[in-house]
Amino acid sequence: MTARHQQVADDLRRLIASGTLPVGERLAPETQLAAHYRVSTPTLRDALELLRAEGLIEKFQGRGNYVRRPPERLTYPRADGTEDLHVTVSSTDLAATEDLAARLRTRPNDAVTEYVCLSHGADSPQSLAHLYVPHAVARIQAPPIGASPWGDDILTAAGVLAAASTDQVTARFPTAAEAQSLRIGARTPVLAVERTIAADDGQIVAYALLVLPGDRAEVAVVTRIDKKAEA
Repeated sequence: MTARHQQVADDLRRLIASGTLPVGERLAPETQLAAHYRVSTPTLRDALELLRAEGLIEKFQGRGNYVRRPPERLTYPRADGTEDLHVTVSSTDLAATEDLAARLRTRPNDAVTEYVCLSHGADSPQSLAHLYVPHAVARIQAPPIGASPWGDDILTAAGVLAAASTDQVTARFPTAAEAQSLRIGARTPVLAVERTIAADDGQIVAYALLVLPGDRAEVAVVTRIDKKAEA
């Protein structure tokens, strides 16, 4: 039997899809919706949480719940090759934590520069990336104007020669800082892509964490086959 909060979510989803609840429409107050569906307020909030996670509604503190405009689908890497993203970059020098040192194969407290790359589309944040570069590899006094959501241009400007990278993709809920930067709810899933970047000799030259809103993002994985090796 379908849970009551799922039944409520299904009906609200149908009303949004049909246009009965149009984009920008404010939903009735939660107490009224709960009474309408004859459910408790916590059950109603569980239903609304499902719709928020799907990107169908958004909640504004003190104003209520509104039908959300369908968000632009995000694809990484960008298949159309367009360069319509605006990326802002900031940098901070810090001492590597034990976890970061393990990822960079360096020692705890070694000097590292963190670059934070926030990309924007037409009207909303689209991705958040943290790039960590050990000072033993390269140190840039000022971050360049960003163009890549990964911060690839930062490594290029520093003369860091990356030969290989390993990506690990995880679905999870955002941290409070990630939710604030991406303007998403705390219960909206994100895709977290961890990238470890190595040089020809296997030395780790950088570690990056790219976070994409999971309600509108997809990641394409491309595998290149060495035809000579096949032969």
